[in-house]
Amino acid sequence: MADPICRWRNPYVNTVIELINILPKEELTQVRAREIVINCSPYDFYRTPYQLACQLGLYHETGGRYFPKFTYTPTETEVIHYLTNWIIHYAVPNPYTRGFDNLQPFSIHAEICRLLIAAQAEIQWNDTRDQIFQQAIGNNDIMVNSINSYSPIISITAGVIHLRENKTYADLKPYIDVDMSGDRNNKEYFFDLFTIPSRNEQVEQLQNTDLVTNLTMQDIEAINQVQNIPNLTQTEKNQIVAARIGQGLFRRNLLFDCGICPLTGVNDSRFLIASHIKPWRHSNNQERLDIRNGLMFTPTYDKLFDNGFISFTNDKRLIISPLISDENKNRLSIDNNTEYPLLSLDGRVDYLTYHRDSILKHG
Repeated sequence: MADPICRWRNPYVNTVIELINILPKEELTQVRAREIVINCSPYDFYRTPYQLACQLGLYHETGGRYFPKFTYTPTETEVIHYLTNWIIHYAVPNPYTRGFDNLQPFSIHAEICRLLIAAQAEIQWNDTRDQIFQQAIGNNDIMVNSINSYSPIISITAGVIHLRENKTYADLKPYIDVDMSGDRNNKEYFFDLFTIPSRNEQVEQLQNTDLVTNLTMQDIEAINQVQNIPNLTQTEKNQIVAARIGQGLFRRNLLFDCGICPLTGVNDSRFLIASHIKPWRHSNNQERLDIRNGLMFTPTYDKLFDNGFISFTNDKRLIISPLISDENKNRLSIDNNTEYPLLSLDGRVDYLTYHRDSILKHG
């Protein structure tokens, strides 16, 4: 018998808020994050609560680093919006479930909606549960309570799955085709399934948040174009858009590859910005997510690089635009032709060539 969702209370709003408050809200080493959690948790977090927190997508650990979902303290309304998105996309099996070895990952909510629309009538929960899981499951009540708490379209009452009030079977269609990774162990894809709607919705909302400070109209048009690309899941589209603002998968992978500013030596991810070498707006989708098309800088040098005031040769030497005065070079502590051994050139030579030829300001 396997459990689709672990048993540590029910994932009700107050429980989720409690977990969010325990978890650090910034990227840290895994060791440091765990120290903080252990010190502020009133219970043994790493026995069972951690499993629920991971299944809820509140954080994940990869490559010795800790990445939180919430980098701020959300309101109750934001948490409810988040959990609505979570129940729609929650997949089994996933990196934090045991068993289900005979199944490919699927959205529980989507599969219920698919069967409900096929029947065009109320259906029995027990029969549906056995059909989609193909085995007996544990924590049945947790699963039912989660659906009843957060599904915007269905509920389960007295063992019967039915539509919520004022919903029709046609309303089920948008909930059937949801993103899913075929790899049950892919922690990052699972983590990225669960977005924060009030802060991570599409461009017209993104540009009004503190995540985006320098989107041009060309950038907005390009991001909108991404949304219309066929044959990409919405999660893949979100990852491409997030790469534009130095967030998500692109940033996480870049931290593993070269998580240090080559000019300052700063390696604290809180002070580093993921910068594209060939600008996002000029790149294709593969280049937008390619970590070789990225470098990490502290904010001042990120601004200089992104706007073409500095670049690098293929032997790690600094090139400074003649548009920067000698006085400001001194203030910025930079000199032409200075070698920076910390600069990672692996796979980046072609991108740097593009940057020198097309982005660097020559006067």
